[in-house]
Amino acid sequence: MKNRVRYSAGVLLFLLAAGAIVGGIVWQQASEQADWQAFVLEPTTYPETTGSELAGSYYLDKIQPIFNRRCIVCHGCLDSPCLLKLTCYEGLLRGARKVNPDATHLFAEKPVRLFDQPSVAAWREQGFCKVVEQQGPPEERPAKSILFRMLVAGTEHNQPPFELQPLEPIYHSVNKHLCPCEQGIDAYLQQRPSAGMPFGMPALTADENQLFSEWISAGSPGPTAEVMAQVQQLKQPEVIARWEAFLNQDVLLSPLVSRFIFEHAFLATLHFEESPGEYFRLVRSTTPPIQVKTDADGKQVVTASPVHEIKTARPFNNPYLPGVDKLYYRLKKVTESRVQKSLFVWQLSDDKLKHLDELFFQVEPVAGKSLEPGYSSHNPFEVFQAIPARSRAQFLVENSHLIVSGMIRGPVCVGNLATYAIKDNFWVFFVDPEHDPSVLKPELGLQSWEDFMNYGLEGNAVYNDAYFKVLDQYKPTGYEINDVWDGNQQNSNAWLTILRNETNATILRGRQGGIPPTFWLIDYSGFERLYYSLVVNYEYYGSVAQKLDTWEFMSRLRQEFEDNFLRLLPVDARKKYRDLWTRGIGQELLFRMPFPGENVGEGLEVEGTDPISGVLSQIQRQFTEAVSGPRDLLNTGNKPDVKLTDPVKDFAGWEAALSTLTMRTQLKFTPFLPSNTFIRLTKGEEHRVYSLVANRSYAFNNVVFDENGARQPELDTMSAYHGLVGDFPNLIVDLKIEDASAFLTELNAVSTTEEWIAWKNKFGTLRNSAAFWPMLDWLTDWNFQNRQPDAGYFDLKYYMLLDSRY
Repeated sequence: MKNRVRYSAGVLLFLLAAGAIVGGIVWQQASEQADWQAFVLEPTTYPETTGSELAGSYYLDKIQPIFNRRCIVCHGCLDSPCLLKLTCYEGLLRGARKVNPDATHLFAEKPVRLFDQPSVAAWREQGFCKVVEQQGPPEERPAKSILFRMLVAGTEHNQPPFELQPLEPIYHSVNKHLCPCEQGIDAYLQQRPSAGMPFGMPALTADENQLFSEWISAGSPGPTAEVMAQVQQLKQPEVIARWEAFLNQDVLLSPLVSRFIFEHAFLATLHFEESPGEYFRLVRSTTPPIQVKTDADGKQVVTASPVHEIKTARPFNNPYLPGVDKLYYRLKKVTESRVQKSLFVWQLSDDKLKHLDELFFQVEPVAGKSLEPGYSSHNPFEVFQAIPARSRAQFLVENSHLIVSGMIRGPVCVGNLATYAIKDNFWVFFVDPEHDPSVLKPELGLQSWEDFMNYGLEGNAVYNDAYFKVLDQYKPTGYEINDVWDGNQQNSNAWLTILRNETNATILRGRQGGIPPTFWLIDYSGFERLYYSLVVNYEYYGSVAQKLDTWEFMSRLRQEFEDNFLRLLPVDARKKYRDLWTRGIGQELLFRMPFPGENVGEGLEVEGTDPISGVLSQIQRQFTEAVSGPRDLLNTGNKPDVKLTDPVKDFAGWEAALSTLTMRTQLKFTPFLPSNTFIRLTKGEEHRVYSLVANRSYAFNNVVFDENGARQPELDTMSAYHGLVGDFPNLIVDLKIEDASAFLTELNAVSTTEEWIAWKNKFGTLRNSAAFWPMLDWLTDWNFQNRQPDAGYFDLKYYMLLDSRY
């Protein structure tokens, strides 16, 4: 058996090596094909009137709300079906693309983010087709509009309770799915009558369809200039002026600091405590910041300055395009609808502005390092040398939720190849910058900055060897408890919970979901390498070979961070847990990943027979509950003395009974449980919301394309949470307190596919039921009422389809 495993490992290594050679060829060809050019995006020009009897606010008042509630549940992200993005009017006008975004792309392509072309005409040249007809006789426009015809098809075939079975082949052959642009809507629907919209969900109401018919007949007008001026108006311009002034200071270090902040926050949505309800993006612009002054009468005078965003493929690309002589960092107001799966908010305030000033400008630049490194390099260790490494590292750990969110909530939004590089449930800690070897000696003794970002096996080994030598120099007895950053016992970014939900992931602050199987300890240089490989350097439009390179590098970094944590354990426990965390064929491949420091020092002194619990107890005492959050009674290891068959009379009883099933292995139902289940529990007039998350167990995560071969279903667990956790609900349950005992008892009894389907049909809100939209609307309202500013619209692309059969 062992020889066969080694043979398989050898074959895999050969295939990876061959892939690297082919990847080089693909890269060269991809560079020739992806001829996209950077440009300056000028503000959208809106018409003075709708050209019809419809009011200037008709689109925003009547049409966009329907898109928000019924359409962007699938058409809200970069990889939306047919790339039709309906979060704003500009996305509607861009339309859909002939090429299937879910198909395999051997070569790199042009970027297709919503504003990656300067005009609708440019999108047409790139293969996008219109989905609403705006020309010709008004009465003929609806019948010629792809959007309306798809809605009508949904009305004809998706009246609850409609059959779900015809949808299954479409999901099984997603890579072959076609969009109606090239074939034509008549032929498309004749071959696929059940493909109406909303896809596989209850149809729009007659009133909603009538609104679309009237709007399309009127020419599908968008908002007028007057309406959009009101939407884009700043509520607190002085707040934005303060931040733009900070980002564009007339001091030597300012351009480099702002560039550093931009490259670490370009995907984030910014929200300011002093301007609640407004959202912004940090962009590079050719126009200067706004000015806010007070006149002689004490009135506020705002000098407006429209943002002319410099659009480049990646954030480190040279922004000095032909004709661009001056660069400014600006805050561009976000007016499109927010979708949960790509929304991550960087919450800012005047206090944080003061802290950033202290962090970056109340320190001296590193002597002899360039303040104007140019754009020939995109290596952060090289480019930002002049900023003290302590400041850079402190920024990363203090804003770790922001940095990690960029990795798991990037523009693609979903992708199980990328998420397979991480385990399903783990906690993350950070090396204190004050004690971090890569901060104390930023060069790590390496000969070239390129060694920091070398994704290859050999290059990564060179980096690891250098890091351990410096670690041994500064920490000859290994890491100690005070080397773990505690967030100054107040910053919850010091302790993160990561949940992988098959095609996507969730990040939470603090200790949540019970004690997971594995843990990371991230150092500064490793954190920066991880972020730049997965976010800044990552080309979502790149080739398969490029993405495989990124996946392999991510897999190696995961192992490095796990090894960092293992160095906290007593010496004799380190290899035991390393082998426990990676088993089977994955363990055979660990020979490629040496464990520097495996036998260095003694580790932390722990009590009892469980060294992991001993280390976590010390971390908890060091951090305090201000960082970790309170004890998690929903996922406690000390189970209450409660029987599932006992009647549940109140919310406390429900939580006690639920906790008896959480974080337990060897349960029969957990392999059937969807990744994310949302529950509304009702007692009388009171509602509470909970989430159930399935934690899948894998023997290894370092062999690409063998996810199923690594499954260990007997080690799966379920964790429970207050509120809504996750962006892609796979099942929604509307539960009354009097049915709670039966819900848990019958769930615990599930052991076969047939039993699971019966349980799901009994308790779940099925996507073909009349109750589906009202239930989702309630949860959406709850989300926006209780989770601001972090609330967005959920994605239903995999609802009831990813985790189980019909």
